[in-house]
Amino acid sequence: MEANWSAITALTVFTGVAISIARLWFRRWINPLSAYSALWGLCLINYELRLIQYYPISITAWSYICIAWISLYLGAGLMLLIGPQISVTPRFPLNVDLNKLKTAVLILSVIGSVGVIGQVISVSQTFGITAVLAAPGDIYRARIGNEMSGVPYAGAFSFAACTLAAIHVAKIGKFTSFTVIPIVLVTLQLLFMMGRTGLGIAAVLFIVPLFYVGRDAGAIMPRWQRISGSAILTVMLCGVFVLVSAIRGLQVDFPGVTPTMERISEYVPFAPSLYSNFSATPVAFSQYLDSPEADRTGYWGMYTFAPLFRGASKLGFATDVPAYEENYWTPVPMNTSTYLKNVYSDFGPVGMCVFPLVLGALITYLIQSMGNEPRLLAIVMLANIYVLIVFSFAFDFMLLGDWYIGIMAGVLAALIVGKTAKMRTESSVGQRA
Repeated sequence: MEANWSAITALTVFTGVAISIARLWFRRWINPLSAYSALWGLCLINYELRLIQYYPISITAWSYICIAWISLYLGAGLMLLIGPQISVTPRFPLNVDLNKLKTAVLILSVIGSVGVIGQVISVSQTFGITAVLAAPGDIYRARIGNEMSGVPYAGAFSFAACTLAAIHVAKIGKFTSFTVIPIVLVTLQLLFMMGRTGLGIAAVLFIVPLFYVGRDAGAIMPRWQRISGSAILTVMLCGVFVLVSAIRGLQVDFPGVTPTMERISEYVPFAPSLYSNFSATPVAFSQYLDSPEADRTGYWGMYTFAPLFRGASKLGFATDVPAYEENYWTPVPMNTSTYLKNVYSDFGPVGMCVFPLVLGALITYLIQSMGNEPRLLAIVMLANIYVLIVFSFAFDFMLLGDWYIGIMAGVLAALIVGKTAKMRTESSVGQRA
């Protein structure tokens, strides 16, 4: 089956228009709606390229994809109509005690390092210290089989540290040694887990504050430091992503692979896996919708509030949520089916409209709040909601305990550091009076 060029052209135009509208509304190219449109457009265009012969996406699935896309924009548009105008440059700089902010980053990093140490010990005891290079496939299979021990959720504190470290970089206009620590911790932990998703989370959490936090007056980052700092972070994140993809045993036979993809995989063995990550999830969502009602597992809010239900199950309630979702054959087996599958499972057809609507309204409100006087809490919340937007093509990250722990740790740190800054400001005002 050849590529559907008419559909690719239509999707390209639709995506381009959506990104342009988002650019007009948010007054910058980098914004949540543009990110959503670009990534969903990429996935759907990849699907229509048909480098893997996927099953067709049903009309129902296409309808829900469009409804959710439009609802996200409606939520954002509603807030733009009733709220203040979005300002690219805040009227006032972010008021934060940089020393307290640094302390918060270091404390969160120390807690996060416990997760890294626990992961290293677990891998070393099970497979040997050289397992990352000698048995990466075994580590990966043990992880997805829930056979790995360690310190649960400790590594999530590194995610919270990423956001605060990026705020420090944005404020002073340069990278410092401690601001790189959270990224190093995330890359080490993901390397010993043979995981990749966390690398993307860390990247989003670090990048978002750089666009929304203004530099202090007189803070200038030399060109060489800006380039070298960005290069180091890029090499760490992308390097580990490529390394894990190449060695963890993903070069398998994929059903429906075309001769073109086979030729590509001769040079990049993990290309079919990477391609399916950015093309198969909408197909899996379609397969979910087509599956018999009796085969669908779940109950109200199961994925959205998964960590809470998992906690309740520890107390004896019948609310356990599996660590991984069920597979759907596209024909490539996929256990991620876009966030729409999770939302539909939790809230039914109504959720297809309401959830994206609320998501668009919430993230727009947070961006609007940055225009007058940015607050640390709003920035932390914004970065974490961005994660939901960016990875919506894969699954709803709210089902991850790490997302909840990371955002709670970040919010707590923001409240403590922000309160210190507020008290300092009120004290200085009182002295002047």
